[in-house]
Amino acid sequence: MKNNKEMTKEKDEILKMVIESFIEDGVPVGSQALVQRYNLSMSSSKVRYIMNDLEELGFLTKEHTSSGRVPSTEGYSYYAKNLIPHDESILRKKINELFAKRWVNIDLTVDEAANVISDIAGITLVTTTSNENTVLKTIQFVPLSDSKGTVVLVTSDGDVTSKTLDFEKSKIDTDDLRIAIRIFRERLTNIPILKLKSTAESLSPILSASIKNYEYLLKNFVDNIFDFEIKNCNIVYGKDKIILADDISRPDLNRILNLIETKSIWQTIEAEFNEEENIKIAIHDDNSTFITKKLKYDNKIKEISLVGTKRMDYQKSLTALQMFEDLITNKNDEKNENQD
Repeated sequence: MKNNKEMTKEKDEILKMVIESFIEDGVPVGSQALVQRYNLSMSSSKVRYIMNDLEELGFLTKEHTSSGRVPSTEGYSYYAKNLIPHDESILRKKINELFAKRWVNIDLTVDEAANVISDIAGITLVTTTSNENTVLKTIQFVPLSDSKGTVVLVTSDGDVTSKTLDFEKSKIDTDDLRIAIRIFRERLTNIPILKLKSTAESLSPILSASIKNYEYLLKNFVDNIFDFEIKNCNIVYGKDKIILADDISRPDLNRILNLIETKSIWQTIEAEFNEEENIKIAIHDDNSTFITKKLKYDNKIKEISLVGTKRMDYQKSLTALQMFEDLITNKNDEKNENQD
């Protein structure tokens, strides 16, 4: 595909018309039909010439020699990122109703907003919370016997995890454990829980200065206490909308459902984009489209992802996503102001 710098205002306008016509009708778009539909002042031959340029740029494809053109994956992607004005009318009214409500917590706001946006925009919406950025806030040890105790870990997302620690009293005693807990509290606080293992292992020199059988103790903690794995909690709203989509084959649908139910959409498509991008749009050859964004609130990072086909309403979807972010930011600011 040629560089996007070869795009002009006329090409942008024609590409936008072709894509929106195809989204609405689902049939290949010809130059004459475009002139009639939009009452264009230019001739159909000029439109055909521009469409030919767009095909050479990789934004349109021609399925058959005699047929009109359809958007390519690259065309959809360019359209979604560059050509959509954000129409806020009906959606803004509904979101404003959510702004006016008083909420017990932001998670309830997210839940209701997700339901409203999925219904109005007619799209599948996925919220994903991951422990990827969760850090340890404190660690405590409660002895149960001479050879058993409970280790309590509190993390930045508010979770409290209790894990049982079994040990041989001939190798370690509760005083050594209290020393270890003090060192862990001093050195591991605010460390991401997914890095606790490696960080704890680096404390060997410090532990060895105070604990005789430090290697046995450290291995016990690394294997049984600091053994966190990445977890994604996904909630899917409007799943029926992607299930009932005509453009998705059954094998592709099964793969998409597995993705949206169990994985981080942001991480799945991350390799395709610059790490600094705030919003990611991925349009795939299997006709699926993913638009995903990360929001931060309440010391949590939540992904908000929109899932549809290439023919999804991009304007409504991107508007919905922006409003979702505005709503959560507003409620988070309200909470912080009330706490001051």
